[in-house]
Amino acid sequence: MMLDAIDHVHVYVEDLPAAAMWYQQLLGFVHDEAFAEWYKQGGPYVIRCGAAALSLFQRSACNPGNTIAFAIQAIKIPALLARLDQSTLDYTVVDHQLTWSVYFYDLSGNPLEVTCNDYAAATPVMIAATQKRS
Repeated sequence: MMLDAIDHVHVYVEDLPAAAMWYQQLLGFVHDEAFAEWYKQGGPYVIRCGAAALSLFQRSACNPGNTIAFAIQAIKIPALLARLDQSTLDYTVVDHQLTWSVYFYDLSGNPLEVTCNDYAAATPVMIAATQKRS
């Protein structure tokens, strides 16, 4: 198996604090403190309820739509990148300084992300991938 799980879904909202409160009151989501610094630096506001995670983005800063983010173990990243290279899909590797992500689109233009939360283990593989593509 290539992927481990759905890691999170990007949700674009009109009023980020109101949306976070709504998800908390209705469904029990809480702010994921592991990503608090990321939010302070302009990243998403990550909320979690059990294994479900949402990355809330202010709609004015991003295009409307949803991105499905899948989780991957660092050891599986080379196989993913090889498949992407063989498919000739255009993809982008991004260092979020807390996680590594690979972004690309499906056949219908839906945005996808494959993210590795084991930053230390993924770093050498992702750096090699970005250097190879340069």
